[in-house]
Amino acid sequence: MRPFSHSRLAPLLSSFVATLALFAAPASAEPVLLTCPGIVQAQYSPGMTNTPQVVTTAVSGTFGPCVGVPLSLLSASFGGGGTGTLSCLAGSTQASSQLTWSDGSVSNLSLSILVTVRPLGEVVVAYSGTVASGRFQGANVLMTLVLAQTQVTGCFTAEGVTATVGPTVLTITGS
Repeated sequence: MRPFSHSRLAPLLSSFVATLALFAAPASAEPVLLTCPGIVQAQYSPGMTNTPQVVTTAVSGTFGPCVGVPLSLLSASFGGGGTGTLSCLAGSTQASSQLTWSDGSVSNLSLSILVTVRPLGEVVVAYSGTVASGRFQGANVLMTLVLAQTQVTGCFTAEGVTATVGPTVLTITGS
């Protein structure tokens, strides 16, 4: 009988642990590192005025061409909305949105305002959050919007600013 050798045990133990890890670990999410420029439009009800009030926002838009991984995703359509206390000068809101990717898969987003500036009804905002469900679940999301309004005096009227539109950049990262 051969004497016990630690040098023969190490590779065997390493293989056993690796095999065990394959069965014990949950499946990892699909890797994603995408940046997608786009255009988003927002509708506000009631319109934003200089006085803070509860406002419901509906958003829609398109993103593309997307750059990054996975290479197969070239674009996405975007829709969603939220409710928050908004005015032409400041505001905060929570938003639920959905991305429908060019291959038909869907990512449901949960977003909160990270930074916002609203000079005269223009909306410059960064939303951060996660993919709550669907493709890329658990991935981080950053969306930066610069939404211009064409109702220059809208903040000073009873109706307020009811719509904005502008360029947006969407970034999704995770593994």
